[in-house]
Amino acid sequence: MKKIKILFILILSLLLISCGNKEETVEKVEQIFYTAMPKQEYNLNPQSYTGNERALITQIFEGLTELKDEGARYVGVLNIEHSDDFKEWTFTLRDDLKWSDNQKITAETYLESWLNTLENSNSDEIYRMFVIKGAEDFSKKKLDKNSVGIKVQENKLIVTLNSPIKNFDEWVSNPIFYPIREENASLTLDKKIVNGAFKVSTYNEDSIVLVRNENYWDNINTKLKEVNIALVENDIMAYEMFSRNEIDYFGEPFYSIPFDRLGQVNTLPEKLVFPSTRYWYISIPNETKEKIFEKAELRKLMYAVTDPEFMGKVIIENNSPSIFEHPHPSSEVLNKAKEDFEKLNIKFSETPYIAYFSADKLLQKKLLLSTVKEWVGNFKIPIRVSSNTDSPITFKIENYLVGTNNKNDLYHYINYKYNTKIKTDEEFLDSLVVIPLLQEYNTVLSRSNVRGLNLTPSGDLYLKYINIQWTTHN
Repeated sequence: MKKIKILFILILSLLLISCGNKEETVEKVEQIFYTAMPKQEYNLNPQSYTGNERALITQIFEGLTELKDEGARYVGVLNIEHSDDFKEWTFTLRDDLKWSDNQKITAETYLESWLNTLENSNSDEIYRMFVIKGAEDFSKKKLDKNSVGIKVQENKLIVTLNSPIKNFDEWVSNPIFYPIREENASLTLDKKIVNGAFKVSTYNEDSIVLVRNENYWDNINTKLKEVNIALVENDIMAYEMFSRNEIDYFGEPFYSIPFDRLGQVNTLPEKLVFPSTRYWYISIPNETKEKIFEKAELRKLMYAVTDPEFMGKVIIENNSPSIFEHPHPSSEVLNKAKEDFEKLNIKFSETPYIAYFSADKLLQKKLLLSTVKEWVGNFKIPIRVSSNTDSPITFKIENYLVGTNNKNDLYHYINYKYNTKIKTDEEFLDSLVVIPLLQEYNTVLSRSNVRGLNLTPSGDLYLKYINIQWTTHN
């Protein structure tokens, strides 16, 4: 009788435990991740790519490192060393790196790939490689390849720079430094030979499907079996796929949140905001004939009356900060700017200057209008905002993704594009080659069961870290 009671108590305990665990989170074996991207031509070439293509390139290709918050993560390397002056860097590669066709990847692979990129890439991103000794002259055919500061010693890639860069390990995380296979230029997407966690399985006008790359060195830890990407022409149509539960994730780097849906997005529980190192500014193109705006004193006054704080809080609606500390201009600041402007005694053209934004880019237009409104209101500068290129462009709103954690790395790009020699914030603010606005934060939407999601400061989302968890009811 005693044994029967004990057995009864055990059975009752098990039943109570079972009832107490009605809901349990388990990992689904075959995980499929759904998202959307713009319908466009995709070549997936690390040597030269459009903004949207980077989202896919970083899934199917991989470099020596990946950017993470406050540093670089080792992926293709076991170790990184640098000289005391940060001019020589040694990358020790992993021994188990392979292409998707099972060919081995070595330090020699990187040497040949980087030289090939220097010879053949027409991308603005090539400036990143010009920090390597002799790289720019080699790309212009002024030096032979043996004079470039890239050497191989066993499975070590040794890189010599023109000047010290303390975070060069972050620089090499960008796609321009990825290894390449020359034959990819003539292969369709589903035949591309890659070295990342995924490869293209199928591609048509409506979708791109990625599957795990079995030869990826860390394939065992890739949770997603498949990534299904719907190619959608319209950003509103793509956005609505999330509300209809057709996709798990919507937002950068795959598809931008439509500007006219920002207010609605801010009310959704699935909203997440990630800092990025994408910087917005207004440039005065080199071909501009208006010499008036070459005056640094005028540009400083134009910058003084801008309101990037308003742009981040009210226009982008996610508190994207100003690039430099720049509080909302007080009446004192505005009055002083007007007084200083009068002293310059500048006479503007009667014909309006053209401030250009890309057609169908509503965010660009709103940021530009916000800036121009202050210039017109405070200095009576005749400006017309337009997406038409028929008239000469005086001002142009632009943004650039730095791709590292260091804001000052923006100056390498500015120097390359505008032929300047800026090295510090002080030098930049003294010359104001471009009018700085704000650092863009990325707003995205994601289902709660998508774990491991994190946008890096370069705006990349590495899907190999995604783990979709499912809730089952007993």
